[in-house]
Amino acid sequence: MTGTPQQPDPFEEEIRRTLAREAAEPAPDRLIARVAAMRREPRRGWLSARLRPGLDARSSSAWKLGFGLVALAVLVVAGGVFRSGYVPSQPGGGSPLGGSVAPSSPAGSGSQPTATPPASAMVSPAASPAASAPGAGPVGGPVPAGFQPVSVTFVSANAGWLLGSATCTGQPCPAIVRTTDSGRTWQGIPAPAASITPPGGLGAAGVSGLRFADALDGWAFGPDLWATHDGGATWRKVSLPGAGTETQVMALETAAGVVHAAFFAGGGGGVIQISTSPIGTDAWTVSPTQVQFGAGPVPHAQFVLHGTTGWLIEVDRTVVDGARLVSGAWRAWQPPCLDANGPATLAAATDLDLVAACDIGVWSTPTGVHLYASTDAGSSFTEAASKVPVFDIQGVAASTPSATVVGGSLSGGGSALVASFDGGRTWTPVYVLKSTGSFSDLGFTTESQGVTIASSGTGSAQLLMTRDGGHTWSPVTVAGP
Repeated sequence: MTGTPQQPDPFEEEIRRTLAREAAEPAPDRLIARVAAMRREPRRGWLSARLRPGLDARSSSAWKLGFGLVALAVLVVAGGVFRSGYVPSQPGGGSPLGGSVAPSSPAGSGSQPTATPPASAMVSPAASPAASAPGAGPVGGPVPAGFQPVSVTFVSANAGWLLGSATCTGQPCPAIVRTTDSGRTWQGIPAPAASITPPGGLGAAGVSGLRFADALDGWAFGPDLWATHDGGATWRKVSLPGAGTETQVMALETAAGVVHAAFFAGGGGGVIQISTSPIGTDAWTVSPTQVQFGAGPVPHAQFVLHGTTGWLIEVDRTVVDGARLVSGAWRAWQPPCLDANGPATLAAATDLDLVAACDIGVWSTPTGVHLYASTDAGSSFTEAASKVPVFDIQGVAASTPSATVVGGSLSGGGSALVASFDGGRTWTPVYVLKSTGSFSDLGFTTESQGVTIASSGTGSAQLLMTRDGGHTWSPVTVAGP
């Protein structure tokens, strides 16, 4: 039987064209926030975090396309085709800086604020998509007077937070500011009821670091541990399983829907333990893998996470021990430069590409900072062709397997960020502090965007950002709209 072919419906054709066009673009932040807000269950691996500072999270065009298709499907099923006129729900109410502090709750109890809406230093460098949603978290207020940054964390190219100190009744107090436009403007949000303490070392109370996994879930730590699950509107002091009054959180990073904390529980055991929780709850569990503490007076632990892969290195004047995250479990790992008689620091560009900057012979015969690269997730390392032209390592970051930035002191005085874009064959200064200073929370959020805190010897500090993969770095003014 033959007949005239049926003509396509114009409205159906418009729907098809719209879906195809929108699926090819990254999902809008507002849409991602609405989709993320529908969940209140443990995060899956595709909701990932970090620039762990100290976060490395990178955006993937394939991932964005997949999430865009899912988000569009949700909208179509809900009863309409997505159009540009979508209006998000407004942020929740409340005083800009007057958030409440929830009482302490035992780890693993599951009790937490019910607000819900991903993500490395810092999206660890693999960030979560709901990260920069403008409607998540508390309403922002003015930047506190006298704000000085201490720690930085970004979960997307746009969304980031700074922990710092501010002037309160004549003395320093903790403060947090938030950006949703890549550092161009900032707003103050509530901070935990804790003191600000210098990073590193043990014994003091308070916090010195800040990491967010997404727009709602964040942690202030070092040596105490505080958590928020409503974007900073409220903060709760967390007790890790088996922790006592002497417990000190030494490092914390988040990626792939979970958060990891390295802590020293005190006593005579001399080991560092690793505790892990889904990012949306305080359900912490302790790994059976332990890392040796070391015999020196200045222990320092560092996490590096990339997706579901991760590394932990313990340095106590020299490299002491390490652990590696494989298939969701921490295992014993021999880190590089164990025999270097000096410190080392790590950075990862991918789940396989890891670099280590090692200050060789600091406590014997110094030979300078050497860069070692691994392409097999840390099973083996190869030394780069040239030494790094700094000493006293202050941080390392890798935007790609061939692009590395190292912070350290200069032999002629001052400190600098130096970079190599050819796998360590040549090095170039990309930012110089002429006076005594140091760098912290050095990391990349995307292949092009990175952050660090530059501190001077006079007690002042500033946020630096790069938007060209580490070739140039510029100070960021922390001010309101």
